[in-house]
Amino acid sequence: MTSQAILNSMPIELQDKTVWQIGEALKEVGLSRSTYFRWVKAGRVPDVVFRDRNGRRVFTREEIEQLKSVAQQLLNPNPQTLLTFGV
Repeated sequence: MTSQAILNSMPIELQDKTVWQIGEALKEVGLSRSTYFRWVKAGRVPDVVFRDRNGRRVFTREEIEQLKSVAQQLLNPNPQTLLTFGV
């Protein structure tokens, strides 16, 4: 899902902020729920600021972009680091 695609999805207005549900946000980032929650628990990524009236996480545009940036760093290790074994 591209940034344009999420902007066309179903945003929610919450406390004068536009937010997206967790499924939409993680789909754009290309991250599974289990990985996201594991990263939050491990402190690799910050938890969201807002939750909806049912207590579910919702993401601002800034949080989605920040998560996307961190995910790219964690999922794409430094290509200059080459490990060799048994050479």
